[in-house]
Amino acid sequence: MAYKKISTKNTSMAAINAENLAYADKTPFIAHLEEDPDCKAAVFLRPRRFGKTLFTDTLMCYYDRSCAGSFDEIFKGTWIHEHRTPLAGSYYCVRFDFSAVSSDAKLVKSSFTRELAYGLSEFTDRYPELGLPYSELKAELYAEPADLMKAFIASFRSRTSGKERLYVIIDEYDHFANDILTIDTAAFKKITSTSKDHSGFIKQFYASLKEAYGEVRSRPIGRFFITGVSSVSLDSITSGFNICTNISNELWCNSMAGFTHDELSKIIDETVDFSALKGFDKAQILEVMERFYDGYTFAYQGQERIFNANMCLYFLRAVIQSHALPVKIVPDYAGTDLSKLEGMLAVAEPDAREQIAESIFSREDLSADPPAALNLNQRDLFDFDQTVSVLMYLGCLTLSPSDPEAGKLIYRCPNEISYQLFVSYSQQRYGLKRKQTIDLRDLLEKGDPASLIRQVEEIISDLPDFGFSGFNERTLQMCFDFAVKQEKSGLLRPLLEYDTGDHGKADLYIENARPGGQKILLELKYLSKNKASESAVAAKLSEALAQLRRYSAGPRLRGVRPLKCWAVVFAGGKAVRVQQAEPEVAQ
Repeated sequence: MAYKKISTKNTSMAAINAENLAYADKTPFIAHLEEDPDCKAAVFLRPRRFGKTLFTDTLMCYYDRSCAGSFDEIFKGTWIHEHRTPLAGSYYCVRFDFSAVSSDAKLVKSSFTRELAYGLSEFTDRYPELGLPYSELKAELYAEPADLMKAFIASFRSRTSGKERLYVIIDEYDHFANDILTIDTAAFKKITSTSKDHSGFIKQFYASLKEAYGEVRSRPIGRFFITGVSSVSLDSITSGFNICTNISNELWCNSMAGFTHDELSKIIDETVDFSALKGFDKAQILEVMERFYDGYTFAYQGQERIFNANMCLYFLRAVIQSHALPVKIVPDYAGTDLSKLEGMLAVAEPDAREQIAESIFSREDLSADPPAALNLNQRDLFDFDQTVSVLMYLGCLTLSPSDPEAGKLIYRCPNEISYQLFVSYSQQRYGLKRKQTIDLRDLLEKGDPASLIRQVEEIISDLPDFGFSGFNERTLQMCFDFAVKQEKSGLLRPLLEYDTGDHGKADLYIENARPGGQKILLELKYLSKNKASESAVAAKLSEALAQLRRYSAGPRLRGVRPLKCWAVVFAGGKAVRVQQAEPEVAQ
């Protein structure tokens, strides 16, 4: 069998067949977009790395006249190849990718104009007789991006009979604006303002597109498809761009980006040679991927869970290359996700931020309004409901099946990656700073937490005053989680607030990726120094031991061996009691 290859960088539909790449066929959605009159101008929002850019390229290849002769070559093997629609190959597509626009407020307008000129230059490459001459595609010739767009539209209109239609595809419309928002809220408001001067250039650009959209000869734009991550910029920069329909939370397009379970299963079969793997199977691969990359639902009544596509491909690529389950679950680029989370939460009301942080850490659901309007030109900070909306768009939260008619919706953390991202955010806020890798050999090999406890005591002693003044059991959990993540082998994987099934949530469960390695269950208790009497310490220890017995008998830990259970009581910054408990043997 010739296995398909995996690329985590591919954004080209033409490469799928040409390079025999793994692919989840999203072409059935093309037919829906074309048939639904409300989708003639559609906005589609999803978290990063779900495959939005590849889908925009799919639309480009499908509708652009210059690709019509390559239809069979590009789309062979896809659903749309056998169900070609009436409008295939009938548009002159112009595509803009705004992911490269600078997030420096001083450079954003010139950078935006430059990316606009680049997209129009690609159009001229394909249609020299219809595009602007290259001499007129220099960004410095135009005071405003809207002026360049208007010049292109006027040129196209003058060179065509009026029957030719443009399909405008905009990818990552909000990338730069969201970055500016997290860095400088005042600058964000300035560039998205409604003023007529240069500071409102983005709205002017979208106004120029709106003016060119319609069915008459003077309005040559026939369709739009716009992708992004959040509606923050959508509501702030396109309030006058009311021709678009935000389809992001509609049930029919819940799986238009990302992988369904069936799609991922098929990709695994097409790419992984299990005869070359060392002692594990497809079920084990899926178990890990479901825990870390699954769980997204973007429709109010959506039942089907969606995987983060790029993270799945990253994981499968590592499996194929190492012939083993990879130790590293989180890609390196997750650090940029953390900075975006920090930036977005910085523009949330403090009480909302704390309430959400507490709920997510405890792995509890959140009740909030349906995804809200997020126009920061009308307020300074997001309230609770708006902050929940922001986190949903970022992929830190997802919708649980809910009835929008009932008012409030239910939101939850979709998977372990999203949960760990929020834990890292909280750890940074408490002042936990990354150290050099540490040696926890006794924990790794014997399940003995002595060295881990010493490391936690050091971490606490290094905390700044603001971190220690609010210290509690939750903070203690974060310190233990933080220390385990510094372990040099990378074989230890800490899971906070571990759901043991119907027996409750354990403070910390540590998985050992080494075959036959010790699993560790920790129950942590904290007392301030002035409350750490002998009787109080003894009571906390007794409580922890009872919890360990109950948790170890939970459905998810029952029968897990070797399992070592430890109760640890801290008074201030020091561990004052540590005792091992035998796992409960369920009857």
